[in-house]
Amino acid sequence: MVRIRNMMLESPLFNKYNDIDLPLEARRLRCLEQIAALYFRYGINLQKDLEDPHRIAQLFHCCGEYDLAISTKLSVTLFLYADTIRSVGTAKHIPLVERVFDMKDVGSISMTEMGHGSNVPNVETTATYDHSTREFIINTPTATSAKWIVGGVGKTSNMTALFARLIVDSVDRGVHVFAIKIRDNETHEPMPGVTIGDCGLKIALNGIDNGFLIFKDYRVPYDTLLDKLSSISPDGKFKSSVKSKEKRLGIIISGIIRGRISVIGGCEIHMRKALTIALRYGALRKQFGKKDSPETSLLDYQIHQSRLLPHLAKLFAIRAGMMYVMELYVPVKAKAEVDPECNELNEYHAILSCLKSLGSIYATSAVQDCRETCGGHGFLACSALGNIRNEQDCHPTWEGDNIILLQQCGKVVLKQVQHTFKGEKIKNPNLLYLDVDFEHLKAYKAHFENRETLLNQKFLIELMEYKVNYVINQSLVALRDNAAIYSDVMDVWNNTQVHYIQEIGKAYGEYIMSKQLWKLVEALAEKCEKTGNVVKNIFYLYVVERIEKQLGIYLEHAFNAAQAKIIRDTELFLCQELRDISIKVIDAITVPDKFLGSVIGEADGQAYAKIVSYVESDPTVYSKPEWLPILKKIKGSKA
Repeated sequence: MVRIRNMMLESPLFNKYNDIDLPLEARRLRCLEQIAALYFRYGINLQKDLEDPHRIAQLFHCCGEYDLAISTKLSVTLFLYADTIRSVGTAKHIPLVERVFDMKDVGSISMTEMGHGSNVPNVETTATYDHSTREFIINTPTATSAKWIVGGVGKTSNMTALFARLIVDSVDRGVHVFAIKIRDNETHEPMPGVTIGDCGLKIALNGIDNGFLIFKDYRVPYDTLLDKLSSISPDGKFKSSVKSKEKRLGIIISGIIRGRISVIGGCEIHMRKALTIALRYGALRKQFGKKDSPETSLLDYQIHQSRLLPHLAKLFAIRAGMMYVMELYVPVKAKAEVDPECNELNEYHAILSCLKSLGSIYATSAVQDCRETCGGHGFLACSALGNIRNEQDCHPTWEGDNIILLQQCGKVVLKQVQHTFKGEKIKNPNLLYLDVDFEHLKAYKAHFENRETLLNQKFLIELMEYKVNYVINQSLVALRDNAAIYSDVMDVWNNTQVHYIQEIGKAYGEYIMSKQLWKLVEALAEKCEKTGNVVKNIFYLYVVERIEKQLGIYLEHAFNAAQAKIIRDTELFLCQELRDISIKVIDAITVPDKFLGSVIGEADGQAYAKIVSYVESDPTVYSKPEWLPILKKIKGSKA
């Protein structure tokens, strides 16, 4: 990653201060130029990705540190489009993957429609099989079936992985994927039967040209069907190795898991950049103080520490979680290629779903707190916090809506619980502590009398396990009670979300991040005891703060009032302990100033001088406004 960052720092194209005021088309051009400056120089090709999938992830992560639009534009074509083909295509489709890796094609993924986002099984786009020509006829038959806000389609992509309902002999065979051409390679004009438009300006990430697609009797050859799971025989018969439409679609979507991993990485980046700015600014900004004494740095105030430092702990938790899903990716992918319905893939999907959701929840909250703790200076565009906040705003709904993903995670966990009811052993390593005996949980009492006995790694992990078991048991009770009220299974499920199934996904994810963060502590301590001790306190703060935020769960049976006070006091103690080291910690893991692009967050601490310098760089800073005549007219008006 050092090599990639150095390549970017050497190029005049990578300076955030030059990107602040770019208009839409100029921003899109800059994004494309930045990709061109890095892609071939770093040396990306399909063979290298097959040998080491983490290599390309490092490029994407570094690009995302500068501008998420760059990594997203690359991710859409190389992760979403290409990985879909690699996952559910066959040998004849490999040349399509090679073409995008060689940048001869630019791919996209057309899943979302005007009327359907998360509900992919009900997309309305159709691909009707014509046996006489062995073609598919693509149509978007309704106003809500247009493929909408598709990354790269507005101006760039010439290929797309199209999610459409396969119709064979008037029978709907469910959603399948077709790798189709949407623009002519030479003229860049839309193909006959394809209408392409640009969705225009977004809140952020305007280096990406999101667009829409409308199809009218667009004929594509048979081989556009990605037919690893389903095919149509030469005599026109539909065949599929996975009979269930729902399972088949789940397998198809699981092929794009690298896109979801990249969202976790994007959340980590936004959180890290925002905390860099807020912590550095909090250290240099002085307000109030004791009588006849110098003013006090914001970061020395308890309330300021309690607003920012728990976010620093969550940042490390996200980093640890991201390292874990990257570690699992290769072995899980290998097993899924042999058996697309393997348990490991389902468990991996659950882990990704909860970590993506928690990562975006954490980061969205952290960036907002960072903006607020920087006051009016943080509201300036040149602080970079507004842009970071706007970029982060896509993550709660991007690559899966958080609410839906937490439901899916909860569903996978509850299925594991069902296995225990049948007398089967739990194989998921993240659920080996599962306890469905609610009476046993009610009898549990946490044994700690002070901060010293609380701050024990095994005990804190035990408390996180307790929370998972508690919300599972509460959810089972709520599901049982709602089953007696509602006759429809969907009503039962929908009315057991708030306080219950949603909380399973959160508790499960926070347990995983706690466990992985401790592994990070141990790994760092082996290299440097001092660093290990710092990150140990970060681990303690993460778990204690997570417990404090849900004290109600523990106070029902596990804690008494005195223990609840110890939790609160310990959180504040840990924030104070980390105050002095927090700047060194963030400096050690942050991005270069040119990537940050924040006049109030640079490493030299010269925020005030740089604010003035930036403001004075505008040639109109001291000029009269063009609308002065209107102002005079208003001032001269009579009421």
